[in-house]
Amino acid sequence: MTDSQEKTISMAQPGLVDRLKRIDQLESELTRKGAAILGKAVDLTHADFFIFGALRRTLAQARGFRDLIEARNFPCAAAILRLQIDTAMRINALSLVDDPDATCKAVLDGEQFNRLKDRDGNKMSDAYLREKLASDHAWISPVYERTSDFVHLSGRHFEVSIARTDDETRTAYFQISGHDPQRPDETYFEAVDTFFEATKLAGMLMLACLTARHQPEVVLASMKKDDL
Repeated sequence: MTDSQEKTISMAQPGLVDRLKRIDQLESELTRKGAAILGKAVDLTHADFFIFGALRRTLAQARGFRDLIEARNFPCAAAILRLQIDTAMRINALSLVDDPDATCKAVLDGEQFNRLKDRDGNKMSDAYLREKLASDHAWISPVYERTSDFVHLSGRHFEVSIARTDDETRTAYFQISGHDPQRPDETYFEAVDTFFEATKLAGMLMLACLTARHQPEVVLASMKKDDL
């Protein structure tokens, strides 16, 4: 392979450090845009406080995910990916009810989300909220199902403890440690890229809610532009 070919491959395939940096940059962007909207907002309501908490959770989980990948702790990182999708599901649920403020007040008062109903009378269980979000983002369901295995003790934890195998002797070697067995960086690419998309989706939904609530003129201008 020539130096030119190696350079082309390197440019086309960012490494693990660059992929994690994308998440870090996304965190900064969400912080900046969220602060810009809320900083000018007046008459904050229960929905605003709920979204603010969701934004805080999203940023905290993003930072935690990056730290866990850098520490080579994939089981915990995968569980946080599931939690990030969970945040997106609940923010998306605000579009399924007629009175988001009443829904958010109920949650802030301690009501379980899965006991609440949408405008059509459907209980907003995790399964239902996942189905609604997946109707626009098909990748959500398979990722949610795979990462759920890391939230609950399952066979996934057995699989990721295998350090290596020897086909000739039919022997498997296990690593009992808080760190992943030694693996190439490429092993983490899919999880990191998916986490970026989940964080981007959650952030997009939150910013859209805040913009619609506090900057309706921006939404109206965007709609008029789309009609041109």
